[in-house]
Amino acid sequence: MLTELDILKDVTGRFDKLSIEYMLTGSLAISYYVQPRMTRDIDLVVEILPVMIERIEQIFKSDYYLSVESIKDAVKNEFIFNLIHNKSSIKIDCIIRKNERYKIVEFERRKKIKLTDFHIFIVSKEDLIISKLFWIKEGNSELQKSDVKNLLNSGFDREYLLNWVKELNLHKIFDKIEYE
Repeated sequence: MLTELDILKDVTGRFDKLSIEYMLTGSLAISYYVQPRMTRDIDLVVEILPVMIERIEQIFKSDYYLSVESIKDAVKNEFIFNLIHNKSSIKIDCIIRKNERYKIVEFERRKKIKLTDFHIFIVSKEDLIISKLFWIKEGNSELQKSDVKNLLNSGFDREYLLNWVKELNLHKIFDKIEYE
């Protein structure tokens, strides 16, 4: 039976073959940094240009469900598209990296790590905290708050985090969680 890690290795290996830059984020990134937990999907931030779409279709279509129109829309609108592994039904959310200053810096700060027998790029811990703060701002999830607390208790670059929290107007949410 294929696991999320098997699918992650396969997808990132195919992205590497296509020279598509990516970084792991979301629940699997949380699991790497602090606390393993169940996940429903794999979240990857990707840099994809329109000229890459045909090659993506060719390299994935035999083993994954994908919609070329969905990929085109996602690339055009800096949104999200899905790959779904045919045999395992594991879903990969491919989030197009936005062309905003913070998102560019976040992507440049990604880290290369080793997971079992392969290497991948993962969001930095500080940027994962910021991502979770955005989610809290949108929906005030207790799970997201718990993730932030766990990440804050595991060591981080405080100066970098505080600078961006202030610039992105997330300081009230951050302060409330940090001092709860």
